[in-house]
Amino acid sequence: MKRLIQLEWTKISSYGFFRVILILTLSLFLLTVFVFSRIDISVPGFTWRNLFRFPDVWSSFAWVASWFNLLLAILVITIAGNEFSGKTLRQQVMTGLSREEWLAGKGLLILGLAFFGALMVTLAGFIFGFIFTGELNVGIIFEKISILLVYLVQAIGYMVLGLLFISVLRTNALAIILYLLYFIMIEPIIRGLCPAEIRPWFPVKIISHLTPLPEFFEITSGEALDNNFMTFESIGLVPRQLEGSITIIMALVYISAFGLITYLVVKKRDL
Repeated sequence: MKRLIQLEWTKISSYGFFRVILILTLSLFLLTVFVFSRIDISVPGFTWRNLFRFPDVWSSFAWVASWFNLLLAILVITIAGNEFSGKTLRQQVMTGLSREEWLAGKGLLILGLAFFGALMVTLAGFIFGFIFTGELNVGIIFEKISILLVYLVQAIGYMVLGLLFISVLRTNALAIILYLLYFIMIEPIIRGLCPAEIRPWFPVKIISHLTPLPEFFEITSGEALDNNFMTFESIGLVPRQLEGSITIIMALVYISAFGLITYLVVKKRDL
């Protein structure tokens, strides 16, 4: 594993696009949460600033960070795609690197990027949480921090799907375009043509819903009527979703399936 980590780091350490995407992801995430933190909306039963207080800061920041997983997936597509188009993968295989080791290296890259995203959310969550939370105690700080593990699964899912796209298409531009179209248009259109019972089971729907939009109705100020029974789903603002545990299990199933298909593609196709 140490050799694979060193090999991947050698490939990306001098790659300008790698640094640009990481800086862009971090900058856009911090800019987004900072801008929204300046908003101060208070209505009966809800205060906007609660989204930046412990423990709800973890779920709200994980949801914001989920949008930038697309940038991390594009980075994986580009790095792997350059090895296909530049024939460096063929050269590595000829000099002793197996296809399985190459895929393992990309898996380590994906894990590293996922931990980068989780670290970004963690640090920002602590900073904004300590700033905006009035009364602090250990329980409230760490109450919902487990969402970071769910975010890790989600980030991995985005990137593994990106690796599958580039392994099949072998062209950066085409893989990125079709990947984004699949997220934005193709799967949503297919879902819309299917019965309502089937729609929540599609892969992008599953993976993207791991960190859902924070339930504003559940984040009350405690000064008004108890609206905790209200959710976006219960009043029809968003379609019905699968339960959290089922969503996580299905996301892991899809990630495993994407990884297996990628392995079969790389194993069988010419380099």
